[in-house]
Amino acid sequence: MVIEMERWRFVGYLIPAATASMLAVALWMGNAPLAFGILAGAIGATFLYSEWVKKRGEVFDDERTLKIDEMSSRRTLQILVVVLAFIMVGLFILSKREQSLRSAYYLVLGLMLLVSTLKILLKFYYYRVM
Repeated sequence: MVIEMERWRFVGYLIPAATASMLAVALWMGNAPLAFGILAGAIGATFLYSEWVKKRGEVFDDERTLKIDEMSSRRTLQILVVVLAFIMVGLFILSKREQSLRSAYYLVLGLMLLVSTLKILLKFYYYRVM
């Protein structure tokens, strides 16, 4: 089964794929300024793309699209928290034997705390605003 896709949607998928590829190369080369430049270029390309799509009248901000975005964001956050929890437990166990992994454990622990705190704060914010 071949799915036909409009070209403007293909460009929307191409931007993050190209960004990830170029970032991988820049980081493999160890070139941090190039990596930051690629991120800045990706932000600019995304902004220009969204403006171009809006001018074409292709942006759909209906109830269904917003609900899909909310559901996908919620599921992504749930998966991220579970993956971080498994990595944190694994690093905790491994860092008992290998002290060099202790800093990685603290990094993942900090990320877990940051994500959890951000979720709670945003939940309270949206309860108040909506």
